[in-house]
Amino acid sequence: MDRHLASPDAAPVTVSVAPAELRRRLSRYDFSAPLDPGAVFDDVAEMLQRWTEHAAHPMHFGLFRPGAHPAAVIAEALVALHDPNLATWEFSPAANEIERHVLRFLAARLGLDPDASAAHFTSGGQEANHTAVSVALTHAFPDVAGSGLRGLPGAPVLYVSGEGHHSFEKVAHQTGLGRDARRTVPVTPDLRLDVEALARRLAEDRRAGLLPFMVVGTAGTTNAGVVDPLPELADLCAAEGLWLHVDAAWGGAAALSERLRPVLAGIERADSITFDAHKWLSVPVGAGMLFCRHPGAVRDTFRVDAAYVPDSAGAGRFAPLASSMQWSRRCTGLKLFMPLAELGLPGVARLIEHQAEMGDLLRRRLRDAGWTLLNETPLPVVCFTSPAIRSGATTPAAVVDALRARGEAWISKTLLAGRIPALRACIANFATGPEHLDALVRALERAARGSGEAAR
Repeated sequence: MDRHLASPDAAPVTVSVAPAELRRRLSRYDFSAPLDPGAVFDDVAEMLQRWTEHAAHPMHFGLFRPGAHPAAVIAEALVALHDPNLATWEFSPAANEIERHVLRFLAARLGLDPDASAAHFTSGGQEANHTAVSVALTHAFPDVAGSGLRGLPGAPVLYVSGEGHHSFEKVAHQTGLGRDARRTVPVTPDLRLDVEALARRLAEDRRAGLLPFMVVGTAGTTNAGVVDPLPELADLCAAEGLWLHVDAAWGGAAALSERLRPVLAGIERADSITFDAHKWLSVPVGAGMLFCRHPGAVRDTFRVDAAYVPDSAGAGRFAPLASSMQWSRRCTGLKLFMPLAELGLPGVARLIEHQAEMGDLLRRRLRDAGWTLLNETPLPVVCFTSPAIRSGATTPAAVVDALRARGEAWISKTLLAGRIPALRACIANFATGPEHLDALVRALERAARGSGEAAR
């Protein structure tokens, strides 16, 4: 483990293996007899080293998957060793208070009052977004807690931009709203949610007898790192009596940098916020968080009375099982607490700002090499294309495949606004430096030429 952490670029950045090969390797484990634990450990460690796309590699420019800080890895080992269950305060006072301490710190950085808001860790952004929709439903329609959606005079609907996260499709299904309840709002040419289009859609849906209850603004879209116009969304939601949720799963980390914090202006007015530490704060998955300025609505959504559970009432104690979706839950917050304690806020801010600077540098390098940028954001997601792609001589998919086949770098392809093909490079690794950006641009040029020749 020490060797792996010390040399992240020694592991493969891309992987090429057939399912059959892995299944043959695993066929030796029929569990009919005990095996030497040292040999098992060595075999499993080799499989994970060889056949994992290692996000800690400085040439990994894919999705929001940073390498893990050593302190976070140690924290995960401590959690596995002591196995605290955070269902109630009594089960693990230390782990519960560690998480509470971290959440209060982050709530304040997001502009919320730690004493007047609720927060808890989740398995990831999907669960945090699901929690937000459930709480917003309960807040808007209190009877839903007892009689469900069937007692309402119409169908509740929520609004997400076309660049918003697709987790809300699953959430709409899982909450019983139905996928049609996720109303898609167009984006402006700069890929931000179109507030005027949202206002028109709200009026149309109200006339049709639907029940708007929630708007989702995104702070750092997955596709392009764009931040929706949060102040304008907050104004509209206040005027329309709607719940404003900000999905800051990735971009929320900007709150830890004084230089980048203004990007999130307006987030402090949100009713709820999703924030994933595993996307930009260098901790292992999963480490999602949900913040809410309405503690009463959170309690109303998740309250439960089980006689066999220890009483957590009084003296500042609390029961996470009665204020969150999960019941038994491992300690998630320690792997964020320990890097924060080791680095301090100034150290964490420097790392975040370094990545933003690398994003700016990559933009300059790509422009100088003749590539065309397709998005505009101060956050380190870079979307781009080339004359060869625009002419049809090659495609983003062909370029990505060529890069992966050579094992040189990991980037992704995407569609912006659902129709513009693009290559996408995300800098989520603290170890990525100028030399890696130069190597990426050279590799892109080779991949574009090679894929174009293959197409001909």
